[in-house]
Amino acid sequence: MSGKTKKPAIIALLTDFRYHNWYLGVMKGVILGINPQVRIIDLCHNVSANDVREGSFILGNSFMFFPPGTIFLCVVDPGVGGKRKNLIVETENYYFVAPDNGILSSIFEKGKVRRVLEIKTGKYTRPLQGSTFYGRDIFAPVATHLSLGVSPDDIGKELKSVLTVPALKPFINKKGEVSGRAVYVDTFGNIITNIREEYIQQVFGEDVQYDDLSLRLHKRKVKGIKKYYQQGKDGKLMALFDSWGYLEIAVNRGSAYDLLGLTEKKSLEIFLFGKEPLSPEKE
Repeated sequence: MSGKTKKPAIIALLTDFRYHNWYLGVMKGVILGINPQVRIIDLCHNVSANDVREGSFILGNSFMFFPPGTIFLCVVDPGVGGKRKNLIVETENYYFVAPDNGILSSIFEKGKVRRVLEIKTGKYTRPLQGSTFYGRDIFAPVATHLSLGVSPDDIGKELKSVLTVPALKPFINKKGEVSGRAVYVDTFGNIITNIREEYIQQVFGEDVQYDDLSLRLHKRKVKGIKKYYQQGKDGKLMALFDSWGYLEIAVNRGSAYDLLGLTEKKSLEIFLFGKEPLSPEKE
């Protein structure tokens, strides 16, 4: 046999389905029923229920690590069955199939978007059975037909605008503190914030001494920012920069989320300050 064998296409799945129901399995079954050769990768299925901003955060920090040509199938869909559109987004290297609800916002921030198409139901979708599972009936079939080389032009029509949800950014509050929020809690109970190391260096200076900084959160105070988990004391809160460049609240050999007694992340604010207050940012 001469020539190179074509590698199977890749579909990467991002959902809030988790693993304790049959939805994810059915969606994979639909995919393999159309293209048995496709490679399916589970990017993440523990997105907080209906949290499109969290889904966008995960996607925006992940897609660039995948091979060119990967098709991202993203189903975090609180408005399923409503009037919102269903999308194919084509970038320089990837395809994204998702509802038009803001979950692809980070792709418009970080990716080089070539065009956006609204999916037409019909030849490349399943007959709609009810209105609660577009992941099965619309998004999975469309992503799989793309993996077989079907042109997006055959599946949808171009759109000029989509819904985007701006990422929550840190800012300097009236007390002269960097004010940030929790954006993701991983399975270890580590709390990832929206405060990046480059932002801290921007506001405190590139020569900032991390031991001189402190954090205040949930009636607790954390002194200093460490480099790795082992520098923290067992069972005690610590702060460090993770491998994505974000400030993270953790517990060495424990769960920061459990230690703080949290039941959800959305209300958790993180305040970072040094020896001297910063000048508050104008709104």
